[in-house]
Amino acid sequence: MAKAPAILTEVLPTQSGRGIGVLTLNVPEAMNAVDLDMVNAIDERMKTWRDDTNIAAVILRGAGEKAFCAGGDIRKLYRSMTLKGRTQYRYADDFFRAEYRKNYVLHQFTKPLIAWGQGFVMGGGLGLFVCASHRIGTESLRLAWPEVRIGLFPDVTATWYLSHMRAPWGLWMGLTGSLMNARECKQLGLTHYAMGSEQWPVMLELLDNLPWQDNIACNHQELRKGLQQLEQTTTSELPVARLEANEEQVSKWLAGDDLVAIAKRMSAYNGNDEWLLQGINNLFEGCPATAHIVLEQIRRGASMSLKEVVAWELDIAWQSVRHPDFAEGVRAMVIDKDFKPQWQHNDIQSVPRSWVEELVRSPWKVNEHPYVDI
Repeated sequence: MAKAPAILTEVLPTQSGRGIGVLTLNVPEAMNAVDLDMVNAIDERMKTWRDDTNIAAVILRGAGEKAFCAGGDIRKLYRSMTLKGRTQYRYADDFFRAEYRKNYVLHQFTKPLIAWGQGFVMGGGLGLFVCASHRIGTESLRLAWPEVRIGLFPDVTATWYLSHMRAPWGLWMGLTGSLMNARECKQLGLTHYAMGSEQWPVMLELLDNLPWQDNIACNHQELRKGLQQLEQTTTSELPVARLEANEEQVSKWLAGDDLVAIAKRMSAYNGNDEWLLQGINNLFEGCPATAHIVLEQIRRGASMSLKEVVAWELDIAWQSVRHPDFAEGVRAMVIDKDFKPQWQHNDIQSVPRSWVEELVRSPWKVNEHPYVDI
């Protein structure tokens, strides 16, 4: 039996005569994790639809109910990092270079781009999700940047979103990898709409009946009005947002710019809120060096352009695949599943500044950077 394509594409006809492109990540058994071939296929198809005047809008979705996309295929990245010989790191380098470029290009997509956020939306999958101009969170949405748990760093434009998010939640998400639900994501600007998954066929009917035209701005406006109406008529019960109830506490923990002091305040928590406790546990079991990178992202990101963010994140990714924590984190959490990563440093306090500076330093001269042309 032939293996199903990892990317499915179709064009839905509409009453106006225009088409709606639908791109489905189709690896539900792996929570739609993307590899290099999928990244390239997404890039090629989206460029085709961008240039096709018949395509009025595009939907991004994941197959199955578990996930839109749980991130990159880190098993393949692990194999690349642990290979011996001249091809070591080659796949990982190619993957990150293609993924970040593809996402930067998608951020320039001017037609309405709808992302259907169902189930897990994490890491690189979240990077794809936030490219969309109309991001929908459903009752099952579980959104996070969980890279601290595997020794990577929040990437694929995470620097931009975390540093522009209202305090303290950008730093909280980066340090703890905490899962956010649909209401929380809307409050933080990570989604634009929160609605029940029962609205999927209703949304398709809406898209069929909208008066699509050549004026892209008008198309966005009509779509926005239609999706807002769907949001107001949803029947599913959406999870309660936890931000307001916890904002004062988290703000106290994350005050200032001293990561060691932040960690000390968090470790002193003696409450019983499961969400907060899980976040604290993620930080202290996660990679100490990643926590330092996250703080650098918050410090620098707010003053960077999106192009600068993408280029800098590629620098950090290049360094990360050559530093031992990333491979060790994937080994412990995904390959061997002993859940006991042996990080290079025992705790946040033990990470020297020189280690952090090396991780965030570009390996390329300015005029030789792979993204000098974007």
